[in-house]
Amino acid sequence: MGRPRRAQMNLPALAVALLVVTTVAVVSFGMADRAYLSAERDADQRRVAVALSERLVASESRVTARPNVLGADAVSGLNASRLRTLFPVTDGYDVAVRLGDRTLASTGDPTGGTTIRRIVLVENRSSVSATPDLSATDPSVTLPRRSPRVEIRLTPPAETDVRVVRANDRVVLRNASGLTGTFEVELSRFETTTLTFEADGALPTGSVELTYSPAETGKAVLAVTVDG
Repeated sequence: MGRPRRAQMNLPALAVALLVVTTVAVVSFGMADRAYLSAERDADQRRVAVALSERLVASESRVTARPNVLGADAVSGLNASRLRTLFPVTDGYDVAVRLGDRTLASTGDPTGGTTIRRIVLVENRSSVSATPDLSATDPSVTLPRRSPRVEIRLTPPAETDVRVVRANDRVVLRNASGLTGTFEVELSRFETTTLTFEADGALPTGSVELTYSPAETGKAVLAVTVDG
């Protein structure tokens, strides 16, 4: 008679033990599930942040002058809608793009998430005018490196005809009867350009006026944050 009573007395303890085990298992599975979802979300945010940071500094980007060199004017025009339009990878995420201590564009509310940082160059350009001294022995002038275009104003003396203008070895202007007036010439962004003026007479100072936009670059940190 003693054994059945002891067995009956142990039933409540067994039920409690089973309840504890079940509860611990459910909590453990829940924590594991949340940890998995969090890790998956973090990985997805990182993937988008890396992709966006790479596309921002790529050669075909609308905000770069060349790979890893941001154009100051181009990035100043970057806003939330333009960011979404130019970089569809941001769809469905809260995103912030910062350059140094300045926020260029922000969509949604990216208060957390994943941040990718890159060291980049920022290129600024300002217009410069010059009247080179072109001697008869060397009627050429070298522009600052990576000037993408130049405006050439030709007002030679009446007895002199400027017939050809070359940019390095490329003929950019030609007129057998003489060139007079203002011309805009596109140049290579990737090499230093020397302009050579072929004329049948002297070109005193003031005969040629050049207007161009040399580049000045400085380092900055580009930070891309993706949350969602």
